[in-house]
Order: sequence, then structure tokens, then C-alpha cells
Amino acid sequence: MRHFSGLTDSDLKTFFKYYPAEFNRDTERETLGLALGAALYTPGSRVDFAQKIVSGDYSSGAFSGLTTLIVCLEDAVADTELETAEQNVIGEFKKLAKANAEQLAAGPALFLRIRTPEQLEKLIKQAGHALSVLTGIVFPKCLPATLPLFFEALDRASEAAGRGLYALPLLETKEVLYSESREQTLAELHEIMKSEAYRVLTVRVGATDFSSLYGLRRPAERTIYDVHIIRDCLTAILNRFNRAEDGFTVSGPVYEHFSGGERLWLSSKPEQTLWEEVQLDVLNGFKGKTCIHPSQISIVNAGHIVSLETFEDAKLILNQSSKRNGVLQSPKRNKMNEVKPHLSWAKKIAAQAEVYGVLNENYQQIDVLNHIRANQLSNQY
Repeated sequence: MRHFSGLTDSDLKTFFKYYPAEFNRDTERETLGLALGAALYTPGSRVDFAQKIVSGDYSSGAFSGLTTLIVCLEDAVADTELETAEQNVIGEFKKLAKANAEQLAAGPALFLRIRTPEQLEKLIKQAGHALSVLTGIVFPKCLPATLPLFFEALDRASEAAGRGLYALPLLETKEVLYSESREQTLAELHEIMKSEAYRVLTVRVGATDFSSLYGLRRPAERTIYDVHIIRDCLTAILNRFNRAEDGFTVSGPVYEHFSGGERLWLSSKPEQTLWEEVQLDVLNGFKGKTCIHPSQISIVNAGHIVSLETFEDAKLILNQSSKRNGVLQSPKRNKMNEVKPHLSWAKKIAAQAEVYGVLNENYQQIDVLNHIRANQLSNQY
């Protein structure tokens, strides 16, 4: 896999000074967690997701650029349909387990969102080795009392799969949101995850669940950062889990509005707001984002491309860090680079640049985004 794989070699040469690197589900943990990018959810009741993966449908057309697919057995499936959805997921995983390995490798990394550890135990018994098609499991509504149980079930799922599966803990409960319990809950969750850090791929957050606890829902023209009570909780999560020394990747929350059919990116209010929110996500330390519609994929991923100026600043700091410290004049002669305080930032920028690429001078993220949309439109006619 590689981000922006739908671009031609000529396109890549036009827009990128350094191309996005290839990766797969066996890529080392910190790089893979960063590379998940736009993580698209699909209901476990969808009957054709195995065929769509094998045929390449999830890697082209409206889904071009998708590297992460999460099959959901939790909120995306009604309680009355759960058993049918579970059987569907098991059947689809078994189809994928029989598919050509090269076809699977060309498609998105596959994850499963479950409801409870007990549900995962049930799926282990029925799916067995077919769980090997997964890269990891999303643990919903994580609390200090339940998270160890999820990890214990993950042990058995990994054993059945014949490969180590990653954990993607999801923080979305009232104990994390409410101020009187937040700090203790986050501290306890952090302690548990630190002990399991080698298999925590990303920490994820559920802004929709948080909002529901206060009867809130943001309109299309507002980012999640405008909802102050949710913003404060997201800040607390980043404060606890995004510390440079811990090595966790924290993924941004879903934006639940979308639109389709516009001729240019950002020509509708939902796309404009999503673009703004992605910029704020990256600025605050989130990497990647949960998505619920294919039109969101390229917007999220393009928002992670690194500008040449940013990359050159980071490269200068990294190159000088073993030789000297103090203040360095930026290559553009427009800012101060300090080796000691900016070093951890520079390391993160270098990792992001490897995964998402570095733009040529005088190009911006929106230029890549508009070119992708133009290609999609031309393929429709």
C-alpha cells in the first residue's frame, strides 16, 4: 500500500519532492499507526465486503486512496441484526482467507470493531484461522475494568489467527468525558496501555458518543473544536496519550457530515468544514481520522502531506541534533529553529513525511486534492 496510489508517476513527480513510502500490515508499529490515515467504517452487515476487497473496488474509484477499512459490529449494526451481521462477518473473513495473498495485500488493511470481549471469544470459536485476514481489533467504550479483558481476548484471537493482532482502544464513555472522573480514568487507561504499548496501534476517540452524553450534535458548518465541552475532553486525551516519550498515535474523531457530486473539492460546506477540522486535528497532534463516507478519504489524507518548508526545517534540526544545539536559522530565513525543544517535533514530521510525502515548492495540499477530484470526475464520463 501507498498513500495517493491513484496518482500516476507523472502526477507524483509534479506534486511531490519526496514520494509517499510503501507500507503494509507488517510495517513497524509506529509507522503503521501513522499510516492508517482515513479509516473508513463499513457495517458488518454488508454482504459483499470480501468481494470488494479482492476485486480492488476498495482501492479505486470513489474509494481511491483508502488504506484502512474497519468492519463494524457495534454502533453500525442494530441490536436486532447483530447475530446475522456476526455470521456475515465470519463468512466474509473465511472468503478472504481463501483469496489470493497478492490481492489482499493490494487492498486496505482490515480491522474489526467488536462490542465486548465475550463477542470476540464467540467470533474466535466460529471464525478461527480466518481472523488472520485482520490487522487488528477495535475495542469500543474502553474503561480500566474492561480493557484488560479485551487484551486477554486479543491474545486468543491472535493465537487463532496465527499472527499478532493489534489493539485499537476507543475512548468514548462518560467516565472519560465527565470532568470529575476524567483524569483518574485516563491515568488508569494510560497505565494499562503503556504495559501493552507494543500492540496498541492507535488510540481512537468517539466524539459522537461524547456529544450524545450531553444531547449535543454539531451542525455541518462547525468543527468539533467549536463544541467546547468535547474539545476540552479531546485536549485531555491528547495531553495523556500524545506525549512524545510514549510513542502512541492518537487518531482524530469522525466528522459525520458529507456531500457528493460537487465538481471541486471544498465546494460544499461539509467538505470545507472537514478540511478545516483536519488542519486542526494535525495541529493539535491527532494523526489520521475516522471516516464514514468515501468522499472524506482524500480530504483527510491530503491534510497530512508535509510542505517542503516544514520538512526542510525538520531535516535541519535532525541533521544538527547530534552535532550541536541552540538556535538554527531556518532555510527560508523566516523562523527560529531550536534544536532541543523542536527535536521531538522534527522526528514526528520526518515520520509523517515518509508516509504521506513532501510537496514540491510552490505546491499546497489543496493542489493534490483538486487533482484527485479532477481524475475522479474524468473517470465518470
